[in-house]
Amino acid sequence: PDYRSKIFNVLSSKKAVETALGRGSIGMMQEWTSTGRKVHYDEIQKGFKVVFEHKKYSNGIEIDRDLVDDDQYDEIISMAQDLSFSAYYTQQYHAASVFNNAFDTGHLGGDGKPLCAVDHPLVPGGTVTIKNAGDYDLTADNLEKVRTEIAGWTDDRGNIIPSNFDTLLVPPALRKAALVIADSDKEPETDKNNVNIWKGRVQVIEWPMLTDPTVWFFIDSQRAKRDLIWWNRRVPKLERDMPAPSFDDEIYRWKTVGRWSYGWKTPLFIYGCKASAA
Repeated sequence: PDYRSKIFNVLSSKKAVETALGRGSIGMMQEWTSTGRKVHYDEIQKGFKVVFEHKKYSNGIEIDRDLVDDDQYDEIISMAQDLSFSAYYTQQYHAASVFNNAFDTGHLGGDGKPLCAVDHPLVPGGTVTIKNAGDYDLTADNLEKVRTEIAGWTDDRGNIIPSNFDTLLVPPALRKAALVIADSDKEPETDKNNVNIWKGRVQVIEWPMLTDPTVWFFIDSQRAKRDLIWWNRRVPKLERDMPAPSFDDEIYRWKTVGRWSYGWKTPLFIYGCKASAA
């Protein structure tokens, strides 16, 4: 499965570098009479600049002509499939690294903060920040705490930021906890007969390539498709130098080459939790 396309906005690029300039929030409409009976034109503050520089990746295999002469096509096909899997795995690994490095101060976004932080500035020089990092275990009660924190986010003008957080992204170790929250008929972790308010409101994505068993993420999937970007400059595909092998060493060569970049424009699509204890 392509977990990348479930979460990222996957786009095609024709440039060596793509850039995104963030921006502050737009204000509310103004009453006609208060603006001299003419259209009010807002001034939106510039945000942080994010640069997506496409990097080039490759892998290849060599096949001895003897395998072709001896009709060892099953082995040749298997080797080609391995090469195709290498391209798939590399892209999945890179996409997952955005979340595996979400709390790492060695991997910073345009605002100078890791993806999940307690003090994300919204615009350069602004005083308003948001907190999208916590140390909660994955429970229904803690998910409600996170939802409440997100509901309190305000933009650089002090207005509430609308959101619709609807996705739990978890490693395999937290799959059961996530599904209990998302699918139970009754409220989990209690003997009360209350309805489960999360049932039908959140989807669970278990990503095997998330490496920390204590980390989970609450995501606004619609905003993620806008702010979490994967740029394809050159989509990797299988290429070969057949029909003739190399003249000197009688080797057929297969390769796959790709160019891409990835990252996030703003952190408003995500809240990450790194539990204080396993």
